[in-house]
Amino acid sequence: MRSRIGSFAAITFLSATCVVLRFPIFWTISTSIKTRAETFQLPPVYFGFTPTLKNYEALFTDTAFIRVLTNTIVVTAGSTLLAILVGSLAAYGLARAKSFPGRRPLEVSLILLRAMPGVVLVVPLYDLLADVGLLGKMPTLIVLYALVNLPFAIWIMTPYFQGIPVELEEAAVVDGASPRTVFLRVVLPVAIPGIAATSLFVGLLAWNEFLIPVVLGNESTKTLPVLISGFISARELDWGPMAAASSLAIIPIAIVTLVMQRRLVSGLSQGAVKG
Repeated sequence: MRSRIGSFAAITFLSATCVVLRFPIFWTISTSIKTRAETFQLPPVYFGFTPTLKNYEALFTDTAFIRVLTNTIVVTAGSTLLAILVGSLAAYGLARAKSFPGRRPLEVSLILLRAMPGVVLVVPLYDLLADVGLLGKMPTLIVLYALVNLPFAIWIMTPYFQGIPVELEEAAVVDGASPRTVFLRVVLPVAIPGIAATSLFVGLLAWNEFLIPVVLGNESTKTLPVLISGFISARELDWGPMAAASSLAIIPIAIVTLVMQRRLVSGLSQGAVKG
């Protein structure tokens, strides 16, 4: 009886927590399909109203939104790919170089770099990029996104490579495989679940990045977080279009997460155990 009561209480608590955590998403989506009058109606109406797509039509009829959406996809995909490529090499090196004397300080410095406030970096970066003429360019944002998320990628992927048995690599070396072949054809295929999970997390961070594009970008490199913040002005807050843009920002991440769900769960469980 105590076990059943405890299970019921746990399920009730988790269900209530899920409802509370998902309410902002529900509120955003419902606001995006309301009229302006329904948005400010008191008490708020969450059901029983007539949905409208005018807020979405206003976004897609604006060519600026299409450009911003394209910028966000390009920067997220490019920076994630770059961070994973460099991060996998660094993580593999840290996982195998156990006798490296500076290994532990290097791992700690990676965590400290990720925890460093971004505002500390953007000010000197602004002066540096302005001097060399690279301010407000798409390749610059891709490299900066990758550099900011690189410590996190290395820190997450290192346990995955540590969990891969060294015997697999030794067997490949005995068969005459070069170090590059061992890494590309033996280690990477085994580490795919961990790489997929890390890619999802890094991509999520890049998709939601706000400080770098708002300070180091310009109108031609504007991304979705910057666009969404632009609906807030000194005189009003345009709830409908802002909710529509926020909903469109949520949908791609939700779809990618659902598609990669199995690999994500597999990667997280694999990274929790070191072989």
